Amino acid sequence: MMTVPADTAVARVRQDDLIPGYRLVQVVGKGGMGEVHQAVQLSLGRTVAVKLLRPELARDEQFVARFEKEAAALATLRHPNIVSIVDRGKAAETYYLVMEFVDGPSLRERMRDPDFDWLTALKTLVLVGRAIDYAHGRGVIHRDLKPENILFDEQAGNIPKVTDFGLAGIDEKAGVEPKNLTQTNVAMGTASYMAPEQRVDAKTAGPRADLYALGVMLYELLTGELPLGHFDPPSVKKPGLDKRLDPIISRCLKPAPEDRYPTVAACLAELELLVPMTSGPAPSKETKARRYVRLAKEKAQRAGRIAALAVVAFAALIVTTVFVRARLEHRRQPAGIELMRDDGAQQPSTTAGRVDRETRTLTLGEGPDTVTVLARGRSVTLEKGDIVFPPPEDEATGRALVDVQVDGEGLRLSAIVDTEAGEPSRLEPLLALFRGPRPEARSALMLLGTGGRYVALIISGTGGQPELEWNLGPDKQGLMRAPLPTKTKGQLLQLHLDPLTSELIAIIGEGRDARVLGEGLRLGTKWKEEFSESPRAGVGCLDGACAFHQLVFEGRAFTTTLTPPPPPSLEVDIAGLNLPVAVKPLKKVAKPTSVAVSKPPPGKPAPTPVQVKKTTPPTPPKKK
Repeated sequence: MMTVPADTAVARVRQDDLIPGYRLVQVVGKGGMGEVHQAVQLSLGRTVAVKLLRPELARDEQFVARFEKEAAALATLRHPNIVSIVDRGKAAETYYLVMEFVDGPSLRERMRDPDFDWLTALKTLVLVGRAIDYAHGRGVIHRDLKPENILFDEQAGNIPKVTDFGLAGIDEKAGVEPKNLTQTNVAMGTASYMAPEQRVDAKTAGPRADLYALGVMLYELLTGELPLGHFDPPSVKKPGLDKRLDPIISRCLKPAPEDRYPTVAACLAELELLVPMTSGPAPSKETKARRYVRLAKEKAQRAGRIAALAVVAFAALIVTTVFVRARLEHRRQPAGIELMRDDGAQQPSTTAGRVDRETRTLTLGEGPDTVTVLARGRSVTLEKGDIVFPPPEDEATGRALVDVQVDGEGLRLSAIVDTEAGEPSRLEPLLALFRGPRPEARSALMLLGTGGRYVALIISGTGGQPELEWNLGPDKQGLMRAPLPTKTKGQLLQLHLDPLTSELIAIIGEGRDARVLGEGLRLGTKWKEEFSESPRAGVGCLDGACAFHQLVFEGRAFTTTLTPPPPPSLEVDIAGLNLPVAVKPLKKVAKPTSVAVSKPPPGKPAPTPVQVKKTTPPTPPKKK
């Protein structure tokens, strides 16, 4: 099953009849649980690996019961990147496991090879991650992932295989620490790859402990160092590395398990976007003769394809035009759904700001604090606290999350927004034949939770009707649209969650021109659970250039005298969302409502009450 560096191998022959049906050849590894032997399975004449357990462990009834349970679980694993178990049993007083023998170097040995570059290392760790995710899906946790336990099967195409699955978690009573189970490479030690919770209580470590170990190996493979204490991102340690790897590894190495990825599959979904993978074995070196033959075949095939492509292209043009024109009859998805698409890895950047813990207020711009902004899809630029989405080139959709949470029984998020459509191409008439009319530019001020939950206040770059869109779970999804005037430059947007009524309202404009968009969303006192956690501030941009200025995110209670203006006639767009939406009839506001909340902190001036006057829409002229 496993091979180890030559300095740990012991050339010692054991008696042939110790394990019936197997002839033990030599010891290839020793550890805290016993010895690993290279052996021959007499019935088939094939080479296998036999692990013999230490006699003192075999006398522990609880250990034996756990060993039997683990061995049965491991026997169900069938994965190309996992060393398989052939047999298990007991001979006299000796318990043993028979496993596939992998006669190849370990990942630790490969790391010393100068030709083992960082891209090859990433491909290796992706394959290892797939194996770990497969095992987690069948209830098996490794708990001892490290480079020594990754072996390369050279006969099978040089693919990596994970070995010693689950054995680090077997001994619960005897007090054997996982770091003592394998004595190869003692200087590095398994403890360096153990998650913090595993060091406290190894037997309760869950699947996210394996995720932490994968993060340690990723960091070590990329930088040549272990991430001990306060460590720099990989792209800082090794200039030239893809900076998109930094947030992926950082999340894997979070001290608290709940802050890491929920599963290995979630981590691989972001990592695989940065690593071109192939399913076949590593290609062999190409000789000159083979290269000439390959080039000749390619030229012949290319000549035949050119003739066929002309016919195919003409037919495809007709089919595509008919298909695309048919799609023009369907409306595009609402902006919120488009913005919440998972567009690859996060792109972190920082800007100056002020995080006032006393008043529970975050302000982007000038300040002593460094605030991280995480972008997805389109890239953003940060200019003196402004979040700017330049005109789109390839990707039309982008969103950014301000990675700071604020506390409070209510929230207020505000920003001044510029929305500008991109310059039309000279080929616009031709492009319109295929994709339909040019989509309008839109900006969104967002409260972002987890699991795709959000509330978004959206305005267009043409001054069209603003929208409030939300997705707070299967039973709380909808879209409101109201005929309120908006500006494409300098438009103030606000999302205000009242701390007393737990009602979320969207406000367009400022001062006497402020208007409430439709009816508020009643979220209840447990409104944080609607977002799955306390939401964070976010912004989004579609099909244009968007800029967000003076972003303020407040989590404190306010003393406010607020008379919401009467909402205009409400149009609910259900066809675009294709979701069930229940819309209550609008209620008329009879009187101004004064809401007195907690007093301001000592030494802080009381905020000025805000009075929004009720306005009546003009009566349309009677028809003659």
